Amino acid sequence: VCCRPRGAARGEDNRGAMDQYTQAAMSYLRSKRGVRNVNHLSWTGVSELEIAKWEDQNLPHELPEDYKAFLRISNGFRMKWDLLFHGEPVQLGDMCINKLKDVQKIELDVSAKDDREPVEKYLAMKRKSPPVAAFSIDRHCRCGRVALVYSKREVGSKEAPEVWFQDLSGRWNFLSKTFIVYFRMMVAHLGLPNWQYRFTEYGMDPISTQWFHLIAPGDFTLDLNAPKTRAQAKEKGRPTSSKAAGSSSASQGGPKAKSSGSRGDGLKVGRLGRTSSVARDRIPSAGRRKKQTDSTLVRSSYRVRPSTR
Repeated sequence: VCCRPRGAARGEDNRGAMDQYTQAAMSYLRSKRGVRNVNHLSWTGVSELEIAKWEDQNLPHELPEDYKAFLRISNGFRMKWDLLFHGEPVQLGDMCINKLKDVQKIELDVSAKDDREPVEKYLAMKRKSPPVAAFSIDRHCRCGRVALVYSKREVGSKEAPEVWFQDLSGRWNFLSKTFIVYFRMMVAHLGLPNWQYRFTEYGMDPISTQWFHLIAPGDFTLDLNAPKTRAQAKEKGRPTSSKAAGSSSASQGGPKAKSSGSRGDGLKVGRLGRTSSVARDRIPSAGRRKKQTDSTLVRSSYRVRPSTR
């Protein structure tokens, strides 16, 4: 009898969705003028023994199931890309998910050890129960710290930690309820500098905003089916552009080709605007009407639309 690890089926769904988003982001970046050296790194997944060892060392806190499923397939994630600047490639985008050994506990506050401040002082949102522990999941973040934040100390509480961002002022800002949602947020923003500040009360700085408009002007869509469509078209010798495909089907009297920006097929990022001090999970409108599972949420299009005041 073959025994599958707990959450394996969901992990396979999540992995397939993550591969889709990763390939879609790489395809989008390579299509942009001036973008060079789009590199994606992944490593052999960790064993159940290694995950259990980490949890034993960090009792009572356990890794969330979606992060464990990710680590079983790939022990960490890294994607970097350059942009031509005065004819020379300069690294601009950087996406990172820590390897298991780098998921280390960090201090919740930034005050001196002999003058500790209440943790609530550093929270951008009021919480029913204040956080008690945080573990870094992005050691390459230069504009702050991204971490899994726990609010319970009980052993066996089966708590699902949230993902928060600590900006350079020391203030913690909510990013997402789950790891898988954070992963989609990171890929949707292409690892652009300081993208996490879109979900703070300060917003992104002018230079980062200009980079965002340059690489992703207005609303942009990452077509999840683009890599597969291009590969199939190349095998059959058909045109790969959506316009050519649309005109071809129209001339033959067939149905029009579905655009890459259609709902459900694309990964969309909204226009920049003033962000509210209370960040929320951005999910499709259908998800607001009924509760969705992680696998369903991953398959649907993800929209980042900061609410306005």
